[in-house]
Amino acid sequence: MMKSASHEKYLKDRTTLSTLIRMNRCFSWIMLVLFFITVLSGYSMTSKGDLVRKITLGLINRKNGYFIHINASYVLSILVSFHISVNFRLFLRRRAKVTATFLNVLALALFLLLVLFFTALRF
Repeated sequence: MMKSASHEKYLKDRTTLSTLIRMNRCFSWIMLVLFFITVLSGYSMTSKGDLVRKITLGLINRKNGYFIHINASYVLSILVSFHISVNFRLFLRRRAKVTATFLNVLALALFLLLVLFFTALRF
C-alpha cells in the first residue's frame, strides 16, 4: 500500500516536533544549571563569597566570579530566547491554522529579536 505525500509530510512534521520538544527539555535543564551558576557567581562577588569558594571547591572565587557571572548570564539569555521561541512556535501550532514554514520563520524572527535585545543589554 502506497503512502500519500500528505501522510509522509505529517510524519516528518511530527518527528521535527518531537525533536524540538526534546531539545527544549534538555535546554531547560541546562538553563537551570546555568541559573544556579549565575546565582553562585553573583553571590561570590559579595563580601561573603568565601562560602561559595568552599562549596565549589575553589572553582568559583571572588576574582573569577564576575567573569563567570557575566558570561553565564549571556549564555543563559540565549537559551531563554530559544526556549521562548520554541514554546511560542509550539503554542501557535496548536492554536492557529498556519503553515509550518510561516511558524518557523516567525519563531526564528522572535529568537533573533530576543538575542539582539539581550546582546544590546550586555553591551
